[in-house]
Amino acid sequence: MFLLASIFGSCTKTIGWGVVLWPPEDSALEYGTAAPVLFKSNITKTYAIRLPDSKEVEELELWRIDLYQNRKTAETAAEAYADLAPVFGITARDGLLLRDKPENLGIQVYRLRLDQEIKLLGKVRGALVETGGVPLPGDWYQALAEDGTTGYVFSNQLIFWNRNEEDRPSAATNAPRLDIQIAELFGPVWRPDYFIPMADSGEVDLRSYHPRFGLFADATQRIVRVERPGFSRVYRYTSITQAADGTFELVPTGVTIHFNQSGNLVLTPPASDPSAVLLASSDPANPDVPFTVTFNKQRDEPQTVILAEERRRLARLGTLVADGERFESEFFGVLIMTRSARFTWVGTEILVPSIIPEGAGETGAILMDTFLSPELALTWDGAFSLLFDSEKQPRITFAYRATPDGLELAHLPPTMITEATASSPTELTSIANFIRYR
Repeated sequence: MFLLASIFGSCTKTIGWGVVLWPPEDSALEYGTAAPVLFKSNITKTYAIRLPDSKEVEELELWRIDLYQNRKTAETAAEAYADLAPVFGITARDGLLLRDKPENLGIQVYRLRLDQEIKLLGKVRGALVETGGVPLPGDWYQALAEDGTTGYVFSNQLIFWNRNEEDRPSAATNAPRLDIQIAELFGPVWRPDYFIPMADSGEVDLRSYHPRFGLFADATQRIVRVERPGFSRVYRYTSITQAADGTFELVPTGVTIHFNQSGNLVLTPPASDPSAVLLASSDPANPDVPFTVTFNKQRDEPQTVILAEERRRLARLGTLVADGERFESEFFGVLIMTRSARFTWVGTEILVPSIIPEGAGETGAILMDTFLSPELALTWDGAFSLLFDSEKQPRITFAYRATPDGLELAHLPPTMITEATASSPTELTSIANFIRYR
């Protein structure tokens, strides 16, 4: 490890000063030490460091040192690093990532193993981290992996260890001892089972396809949180047991989990949960079957799918109004629909209150948020909703047929719409016809 000082004779020339970030175990250099750097070897990828108050020299790999031009700058950096110099993070979850930026959309630069040490270099300001729409406690840190890779990590899944104050803790022994299969609960990101079919069909309901929906498990905090439309629960547990049939139970909540043949996760809320009982009883086809929720491993980044859907909706609206944004009718007034997804509709008295509520107003937003069943799609071009600006904000949905010269509308009441798709047992009847003006 050490090189004889005589190799350098009495030469005191340096190429700078360095701050020791992570010395090897047999090093005489301390964490956070500021010391002169004599030279850099491009062959061995090392710096030659003179030990403080000594003529002895030690070689350290380049990544273990932060190099500065002069002593004053290095000592200032060492002082800033002092509090974190002996502090490591120990990963509490397999697959935790270092990223190139302090944000969850940053590029992955290193994948950490459970119980792996990383050297914390400094707390930084980063993007808010949420799980299912709820901010997670923790901070972003710049960190150093054991091969010299530098990146950013969020601290929620780290165990902090100050090597000067305590023996090394073990994330592997602190975490619940779980069957290999139940360990899957904590690794992947779990999304509602309808996410993949929605993305594949190209019919994405943005009211139910959102990053806040999913199953979010935290082994460190011993929490399982379930977020789906109409069902939101946080289950805390002290242990996980496995029944003879392979089903896992969160103790003491009574929540059960099993993995089906497709590898999907199926969660059954406890019988004591009145909301779950009510949801189960609301299924007339299976009145005695407990309410369950199913999740798939995340395949697509939700934000990517959402952005694609938002672009698709804008494109559909653009096609609808491409030949003109103003529509006039002798009986149904004047409807102006703009590419900016806003509308003005005056002269709607004939539709009030049978379709448009009294006091709805004349302006609002256009939402291309409804899809047509295959049967309706044979005779209608599409559907949209008008969300009025009035205090009650009524939302009225129409199927439409558009031509370069006109627009035909048919009302779609809420009873015809299930999970954003409209269907009708019979052919829809037009309620309004307009002439298009360019």
